[in-house]
Amino acid sequence: MSRRHDQSYKLLFSLPLAVEHLIRGFVDRRLADELDFARAESLGTERSAPSLVRFQADMLWKIHFRGSSRHLLLQLEFQSAPERYMAVRALCYVALHYHGLVGTRERRTELAPGGRLPPVLAITIYNGRQRWTAPDNVFDLIEPVRGWLAERQPRLPHQVLDLRTLARQPPIAGEANLVAWIASMELDPSAGNVTRVVHQVLTVYGGSEHTRLREAFRQWVLGAAESWGIEDEVLEQVKSLKEAGMIYAGVEEQKEQANREGRITLVRRQARLKFGAWTAERLSRLLDDITDPEAIARIGDQIIECETGEELLARAGQG
Repeated sequence: MSRRHDQSYKLLFSLPLAVEHLIRGFVDRRLADELDFARAESLGTERSAPSLVRFQADMLWKIHFRGSSRHLLLQLEFQSAPERYMAVRALCYVALHYHGLVGTRERRTELAPGGRLPPVLAITIYNGRQRWTAPDNVFDLIEPVRGWLAERQPRLPHQVLDLRTLARQPPIAGEANLVAWIASMELDPSAGNVTRVVHQVLTVYGGSEHTRLREAFRQWVLGAAESWGIEDEVLEQVKSLKEAGMIYAGVEEQKEQANREGRITLVRRQARLKFGAWTAERLSRLLDDITDPEAIARIGDQIIECETGEELLARAGQG
C-alpha cells in the first residue's frame, strides 16, 4: 500500500463503527449482536518476545461481550500482497499478547474468571489484485504427520477477507456499511464509483462526530490519486472529503483524455505509414470528433483490414 492508502485503513479501523460493520457485515452477524462496541478499546500493538525481539501488529481491539466483563481480542492485519506465512504471524501476535496477560500478576486481573484467556479472532484484510492462496491456518503450514503427533501441532485459523471479493457480493439491504464502501472502491476505482461512495459517506456521516471517519475516506481517495503522480503539495491542499472526490474525478478525466489522445496519435501514424499523408490528414478530422477510445481503437483495426485510403475513410466515416 502507498503511505496514504495504508493510513486510510488504519484510520478507518481505529473506529469502533468500522469494526462493527466489518464483523456484522462480513464475519458473523450473531457474534456482532453479542459484542458491545460502545466499550471497544484499541490496544497497543507492539509486543516483545522473551528474546527481546519486538513485533508490531497492525491493530488489536479489546471488545467486551454485552453485559459481561468477558471480552474478545480482535487482531487486524492489512495486506496488499499475498503472504504465505501470514498464519504464522497471526499465531505469533496472539501468543505474545497472551504471554503479556499472564506474565505479571497485575495483568492477570484482565483474565476471565478462573484465570482463562480471552477468545481471539484474527482477521487479515486483503486489498491486493492477485488471488489470495496462502493457508489460513498455521496447522496447514506444518509438515503433515499422523495420529498422536498430529493432534499436538499448533492450530490457529485466521480469516482472510478479500475486499475485491466482498465487493462482488450483493449489497447489504438497507444498511450503510463502511467496509462495503471501501471494498467497492478497491474493486472499481473509477471516478463515477468513487464519487458515488463519497456522496454516500457525506450524506450518511456528514456530522461533526464523524470527522475521523471522513478523514479515513479522504486519505483513501488521496492515496489513489497519489499513485498517479500528483505532487504532494497539491494533495496537501485538499482539506475535505468533498474536495478529495473532486480532485479524483479531475484526475480520472485527465487520464481518460490522455488515453484518447494517445490512441489518436497511434492511429494517425498507422494511417500515414500505410496510406500516406493525404489519408492521414483527412482521418485526423474524423478522429477529432470521436470521444470513445474504443471507437478509435476499432478504426486502428480497420487500417489493417482496408486495401485503400478511400475505403478506410469511408468505413471510419460510418462510425
